Amino acid sequence: MSPFAFQNPSLLALLLTLIPVGWLMLRARKRREIVRRQMGGSTNQPSSLRDGLRLFALLLLLLAVARPGIFPRRHSVTQSGRDVVFALDVSQSMLAKDAFPSRLEAAKNGIRDALDSFRSERVALVVYAGSANILCPLTHDYEFVRYMLDQATPRAVDFGGTTLLSATEKSVDNVFDSERKGMQDLVVLTDGEEHGDQNKRVAELLQENETGLLIIGIGDSTVGSRIPIESDDGESDDGEPDVLKHDGHVVMTKLNETGLQQLARMSTDATYVSAGTSAFDLAGTYAQYAINKPIAGTAGGETYVVYREVGLLLIGIAIAMLLAAEIAGHLSGKHFSTREPTSNPSPSLLLIALLSTIGWNTVNAEDTSLTSQFETAARLQNSGKTSEALEAFDAIESQWLASSLTPTQLATIRFNQGLCHVSLAQEQAEAEPRQALSRAQIAQNCFLEACRMNPRFVRAAMRLDPTASLIENYIQLIEEEDEREQQLQEQMQNLLKLLKELEEKQTELRNEIPGRPNQNTRSRRGQSGVEPPPSAPDSASSDAKRFRQTQRSLHDEGSSIRQIMRSIDQSISLQNEAPLSDSEVNDSSQPQVSVLEEPLRLMDQVVDAQEQAIGKLQQWNSWPAGRDQQLVAIKKIQEILEMLSSNDSGESDEGEWDEDAEYDEMMEASDSEEAMMSSMQGQGDFASGSSMQPLPVPNYSVEDILMEEQGSLQFRQQQRAKSNQANVEKDW
Repeated sequence: MSPFAFQNPSLLALLLTLIPVGWLMLRARKRREIVRRQMGGSTNQPSSLRDGLRLFALLLLLLAVARPGIFPRRHSVTQSGRDVVFALDVSQSMLAKDAFPSRLEAAKNGIRDALDSFRSERVALVVYAGSANILCPLTHDYEFVRYMLDQATPRAVDFGGTTLLSATEKSVDNVFDSERKGMQDLVVLTDGEEHGDQNKRVAELLQENETGLLIIGIGDSTVGSRIPIESDDGESDDGEPDVLKHDGHVVMTKLNETGLQQLARMSTDATYVSAGTSAFDLAGTYAQYAINKPIAGTAGGETYVVYREVGLLLIGIAIAMLLAAEIAGHLSGKHFSTREPTSNPSPSLLLIALLSTIGWNTVNAEDTSLTSQFETAARLQNSGKTSEALEAFDAIESQWLASSLTPTQLATIRFNQGLCHVSLAQEQAEAEPRQALSRAQIAQNCFLEACRMNPRFVRAAMRLDPTASLIENYIQLIEEEDEREQQLQEQMQNLLKLLKELEEKQTELRNEIPGRPNQNTRSRRGQSGVEPPPSAPDSASSDAKRFRQTQRSLHDEGSSIRQIMRSIDQSISLQNEAPLSDSEVNDSSQPQVSVLEEPLRLMDQVVDAQEQAIGKLQQWNSWPAGRDQQLVAIKKIQEILEMLSSNDSGESDEGEWDEDAEYDEMMEASDSEEAMMSSMQGQGDFASGSSMQPLPVPNYSVEDILMEEQGSLQFRQQQRAKSNQANVEKDW
């Protein structure tokens, strides 16, 4: 490694410009001598010191452009060390105060002490209770690990309990590197409750991945401690701190040393250390645990050399020489009768100024362009054009990703992207809560990345809690929307059930009412030329009263079903109603869209037919006309069922249509039946009814669909977590 080097050696070719500059200076000197002689001035030549100083200053500037460096230092790209994953138990039992100030805070303090002693280890942080989450992947940025450690609370996981297996699986699958087996350690800080049933699987996973295990047990193993409940005031009505209770009894949590020792015995490379309720030195404990273990990487395998810059020193010397040259020229000019003009700059100064301008423009051109783009995006953001501002910030990130952007600049861009996503989420919250939830989660990731890139970025850290609150609100909105949809589906199922029952009752009543005499019988009786008048049955009066009462009851049921249908239609219309513009709100002529418009119209006909059937059933000789109205109601109900249900309603078409008598009756339909059949023409299929209602043209982009799918996936994961939570009996 040379003690001196030019970092831009190709620019040394600029030294060739010294030849034409020297020739120009010599030519100017000779021309000045000729002018003096012609004007009768002194023939003594002024000192050549000024020209020499200028040439030497130009030489130094050209050398500075080539970036000379001295005192090189070699730096290693790779760092040697082990991979350490801290698995921190954040279940509610870790809030017990038998360890000062609590078990959880004592564990955090131990991790902070270990981070202070680490030099080249890669560190990750995983929190677990009933489920596990990765707060920080493997990194050398210990400041970011400390920052995420402060965020580790029982709310950092989906549901309570204590399952070390979830943290082990998360670490093995998503954190540890399969190519670095034997150089990875899992450090568990826990009170050990609820681990015994899964110790065998934990030991198998660690053994398969050649991972070491260091267990730190925290808490009192004999008396135990109560679990305080986190609340706004932290006290109950009687002034005492709230504590966790189960089945009416106060829960006492103890350090489960038996289960942790059993886990340590099952693992081939495991050590258990009982910290109890006193302070412990995790840094020293881990150093003793890993003292003879191999480390990953080799120091100096990939290196780079950094030279101390000399260019600034050369530029300073060159400026001093230029000033000395001007002073020397001023002093020497006093000895001649004819002074050379001073208004025109020398060729060397012009070249120096040109080179300086080119150099500075080259250095600052990119920064100027980046600043201009950022200012444009910021103006769009301040003017409320959030979508355009987000596109501008994304363009800056994609364009300058490979250039020498500082972590502070990247953090600033990511922070502004998060602000844009938050604004878009708030705009979409009411109409599209799932898309708003996806936006808010993206914003949260942007703020977290900004804090990781610049741990001192306070504004990004302050945005984390409000964004988390937004996410909780959007999740609540989505749950409420799903609950409304579920209620609507239950109402629709209940409506179908009521319609089917009404159809069955109406059909049963119609079958009880006597119909017209058979056509063949009437023909045979009519051969004599005179058809005898029909005679009333003996029970006609009582039957008519019973038929009317039953039909009136069915009519009341139909009216009730119609009212239920209108209520459901109103609920669907309000749920699907889009925000109207000012002109649409003021325009009262616009009709309200009804989703169940066609079924409601048919239900009105059902109720009307039932009402007419009540009047027809009053006299026995008008019973056939009443049966015709009942048939109208039955057919209309069947049409409604076909519209509202997706399956084939073949069951409702069975029964009476297979009888020969009913076939004959349909063949000699009366005038009322013909009117009824004509009124049914062109009705009955849902497609024709729905064609009257124009559907909106979809305007979803690919990005909208992907974001909607991402939001749905996250929502399903949260619902799955809640379902798993219901199976946890002891969630502390």
